[in-house]
Amino acid sequence: MKKQSPLFWIMGLLLFVSNVLFTKSVEAQDRYNYKTLPELQRAFINTRYQAYFHFNMCTFKNAHEKEYQGRSRGTEPASMYNPPSVDCEQWAQVCKEAHMAGGWLTTKHHGGFCLWPSAFTDYDVASSGNKTDVVGAFVKAFRKAGLKVGLYYSILDYHHGVEQGSVTTKELQFLKNQITELLTNYGPIDYINFDGWSTWPTTPNFDDVDYGEILRLVKSLQPNCLIVSHTYESNLAHAEIPFADAAGRNYPYHPEYMRPCAASDALQHSWWWDADQTQLNSLKYTLGKLNSYNSHNAVYILNVAPTTEGKIEQVAIDRLKEIAAQWKKPAVIERAGDDWGYSYDVNTNLAFMRPAVQSSTDTYIRDKRAYPRAEIALDGVTEGRTEMEQTSLTQREDNPWWRVDLGKMNEIHSITIYTSTDTYKGQLQNYTVTVLDAAGNEVWKSHQMKAPSPSVQLTVGKKQGRFVKIQLKGRGYLALAEVIVH
Repeated sequence: MKKQSPLFWIMGLLLFVSNVLFTKSVEAQDRYNYKTLPELQRAFINTRYQAYFHFNMCTFKNAHEKEYQGRSRGTEPASMYNPPSVDCEQWAQVCKEAHMAGGWLTTKHHGGFCLWPSAFTDYDVASSGNKTDVVGAFVKAFRKAGLKVGLYYSILDYHHGVEQGSVTTKELQFLKNQITELLTNYGPIDYINFDGWSTWPTTPNFDDVDYGEILRLVKSLQPNCLIVSHTYESNLAHAEIPFADAAGRNYPYHPEYMRPCAASDALQHSWWWDADQTQLNSLKYTLGKLNSYNSHNAVYILNVAPTTEGKIEQVAIDRLKEIAAQWKKPAVIERAGDDWGYSYDVNTNLAFMRPAVQSSTDTYIRDKRAYPRAEIALDGVTEGRTEMEQTSLTQREDNPWWRVDLGKMNEIHSITIYTSTDTYKGQLQNYTVTVLDAAGNEVWKSHQMKAPSPSVQLTVGKKQGRFVKIQLKGRGYLALAEVIVH
């Protein structure tokens, strides 16, 4: 991260003030337009087919190096990014002709280069060979064309040192500042898509960057902006729209899972354009994936990589037209499913999306990048099907435990616990529920022998506490569907 001048802090203050004013403006404008999560999910699902645009430093890294580069490492000079033009209006027109409903732009990929003039770094278009604010041009062109707008943002950032186990308070603020820029400077954004977050060993995990904190930031800026995250989980622990990766594989979730999700794939054989990687996936393959994922209530997000000239190649345009000619868009879904969105009013839960930890985490159920983490018990969904990836789960061990940090001392009236209703049904018995103060001292404790069926509410009696801990006595698995702290 560059050395910060006094201007950095002045700009930060100005951004904060403008953010407050913008937030109040959004609140005023959207007072009667605020949509529930199921409503937002339904609107998203009904788009069915959108475009991804992987266009960033790696596009130009490929042009300068002989071997194909899957990502930038943030070491390339900003001057390497130098398209003669960036024709976002062409991109939008290509989408319309392909019967796509919107597009997503890689505003900042893992290398850290920003496609907008950010006040918080000099690794951006303002320091490059082409100073066009691509984010601004993209949003303007797609809005003008009546298309949905999605902005991709990578939490992993090699250039600015945002990596696993090393995220400092300053780096976290850097992320929040940039997210604020994207959701403040460009008007309404339909979707924000996070990547590089707890999906492989080098990426920051949810201990480094707390999802709940980012969720609250996004919703304070734009309540109707849906959060999509490349976590590969079929629950709402770290996204409002789960990400069912479509690239080269079949639908990865439980066959009965029919809730809204997003699935990205590539028209080319790779994510970034390269003169030596111009072969396209076949019409049969792409149309088959589009129809298959649509049948599972997934929006198919097809990557169409622009060239170093800032345009979509004609060969890609032709293939998209072939797909459009044969694709039949599914019927509009008129009402959200009963199991979409949250199961209850999450505003009543002091623990909703707060940081949680457990004594261990069991292995993945379907996708090796999606584990039954502690946060699943705080995602607003009370369903207890572990095989559907809807519960947290420890390994089988002695006295496994789970704990949530409420962030500050709160008056606690009651605690409701939902547990597994399938594989681990009935295993939550002979357990303790404890309320702890900020120093970790016990202020209330209850010992329960009977398993919830599927839930139990315990009266606490207005005790002041910051942590809630649940611990199984003896050897076994600890599976929790939801913990609600009133």
